[in-house]
Amino acid sequence: MGTSRVLLLLYVLCALSGRAAAGEPAPTTGRLPEGARLVAVFPVENLSGRPAPLEDIRRMFAERLASHGLRVLDDATLERVITRHRVRYTAGIEQGFAKALKQETGADTVLIASLELFDQSIPPRVALFARLVSTGEAPAVLWIDGTGAAGDDAPGILGIGVIEDPRTLLARAVGTLSSSLVRRLADGRDGAGPGPRKFWPKLMYQAEALDPARRHSIAIVPFFNKSARRYGGEIIALHMMRNLAAAPNLTVVEPGVVREELLRFRIIMSDGISLSDTETILNAVNADLVLNGEVLEYQERPWAGGAPLADFALLFLERKTRRVVYSSYSANAGDDRVFFFDWGKVNTAHAMVSRMARAITGHLLLAPLATEASRGARGVERR
Repeated sequence: MGTSRVLLLLYVLCALSGRAAAGEPAPTTGRLPEGARLVAVFPVENLSGRPAPLEDIRRMFAERLASHGLRVLDDATLERVITRHRVRYTAGIEQGFAKALKQETGADTVLIASLELFDQSIPPRVALFARLVSTGEAPAVLWIDGTGAAGDDAPGILGIGVIEDPRTLLARAVGTLSSSLVRRLADGRDGAGPGPRKFWPKLMYQAEALDPARRHSIAIVPFFNKSARRYGGEIIALHMMRNLAAAPNLTVVEPGVVREELLRFRIIMSDGISLSDTETILNAVNADLVLNGEVLEYQERPWAGGAPLADFALLFLERKTRRVVYSSYSANAGDDRVFFFDWGKVNTAHAMVSRMARAITGHLLLAPLATEASRGARGVERR
């Protein structure tokens, strides 16, 4: 009898620890009030580099949002407006189409989903982003979140918790993001600190902290991708957007608007962005800061049982002074500081880079070290 109780206790502890490691949020069961905003669900952007059930993901989002009390624009109306305006790019929304969509359909917002990873091997892995953007004269990112999971995140005793069906993981990811959106609309948002030290940048420069008493708008330009991972730049940019938008005094310019201005001014960034191009973009979108980056490595598990890898550098430039206010270099592996039984191992690049991006945002909002500030230094380097 005593042995059975011990085994049961061990099982419960393993299951709970696995759930915590997977980072599953508390479920949301509430509904929004009647007359909630009308949402247009755009086609899903595929950043996975492989075939994926994109239409199924879009349908799942529409069903989940409707179940939470949101009104979803019907497919026929959305398709008709997209065709009428000859819109081909749906990974973002441009200013002109945002205005037209509002006027012609009454849609208040657009849901834009991006599939980062859909791996059907056993154990499967899934990573997904979604953001809500306002329509009308000035489209803005109202909410963005992401989730990444592997089938063996919470294996439990004897592997009974391993998920082998990738569509089960996909449905969970859509449910997690839909619940996050409903919480955001109902309760607002909270910023986060830098998080665990092992995910902090390896090198960092900060001229000064952003003034917490005022709001700052940030335009994210396309990252330069030197990694072997297709769409690595877009993925890191989405991670940064997710964490920056969660900060209470930061606003992120909708990437579709930034893309529109890049095309209008015929700006081609073959190896980063110049100061003159930075000034042009910031003036065009009326942003305070521009974020540019370079991705050197972005890998999922390079071999069976291996750990994900990520390696990237970021640069924040200020519009008013045309100087660097923050720069950093980050590099991590999913098994960093993991010594026993894979305890603390991160199984997906999405989950790991999410923590790395959170650390960068947390430091961006913090003041430089007091010891350096007392010496009158204009900036501080941290290692």
